[in-house]
Amino acid sequence: MIKTELNYGDVYLVPKKTVVDSRKACDTSVQFGPRRFDMPIYPANMKSVVSDETCEYFARRGWFYTLHRFNTDSVAFVRDMQEKGLFASISIGVNDDTIAQLEALADAGLVPEYMTLDIANAWCVKAESMIARVRRMFPGTFLIGGNIATADAARDLESWGCDAIKAGIAGGRVCITKNKTGFHRPMVSTVSECAAAVSVPVIADGGIVEHGDMAKALACGATMIMAGSLFAGYDESAGQIVEINGKHYKEYFGSASQYNKGAYVNVEGKKILVEYKGSIDKLLRELKEDLQSSISYAGGTDLAALRDVEMIFVHR
Repeated sequence: MIKTELNYGDVYLVPKKTVVDSRKACDTSVQFGPRRFDMPIYPANMKSVVSDETCEYFARRGWFYTLHRFNTDSVAFVRDMQEKGLFASISIGVNDDTIAQLEALADAGLVPEYMTLDIANAWCVKAESMIARVRRMFPGTFLIGGNIATADAARDLESWGCDAIKAGIAGGRVCITKNKTGFHRPMVSTVSECAAAVSVPVIADGGIVEHGDMAKALACGATMIMAGSLFAGYDESAGQIVEINGKHYKEYFGSASQYNKGAYVNVEGKKILVEYKGSIDKLLRELKEDLQSSISYAGGTDLAALRDVEMIFVHR
């Protein structure tokens, strides 16, 4: 039997009676681990999206972030962020270099507030082993595990010791995993199923095209949302600036692309050019305003209102 599954573009939310005098009264903040953040969305931990400077920019504005795991100095980064009075959030893999990375942090007496185990399919034996290692070495760290795309996988990662789970496989704009392997699940179905299966927070990773997709992800049960292309192309974003015929663009490429790997092997990502957009301040303000509007349409005053809205399927 072939199931029918849904993506963000396939659904809409049904409005309720607005109870606030102004949408500006709606609270978009979210408790995530040991801290509360101004918004439930953050930039993807990709080399072409976030740099050390990007991470500091978001942390200073009360937004969550996660530094990518590619050719980074975790010790220097964590020390620098914590000396500035900011929180440290890093990414790790599952191979020997990650073990060395964790040992270096422990030897330096550094404990990141947040750590994301970031691999293509975290429903695997190596991920289970690495999660156990992190739990032993850094019991005080809030550990995010991903990515996964099914209820069974989400339940396993929770039982292995993850404090939050990142759901979504092959949903990103520069991910070609579904083309190369045939494996993918649409995000509405993925997030709804995973969020219903566990008690820990679920992060919806990938597939955000319109700002309204934030509200849809939260309505599916997500606590946080990760987006890549949405945050690419700005002054504060990572990525090389390229000039073509007098117009400026920024490179945006997948973590499984040859541009990130440095070699054409097991390539499941591509590179595109994103139009240069200037300062990211306007985007952050607009995202907050739009989510406040979503909350007002949901008939509430905070993000909890989005958990109780009717979702409808619309033929495209």
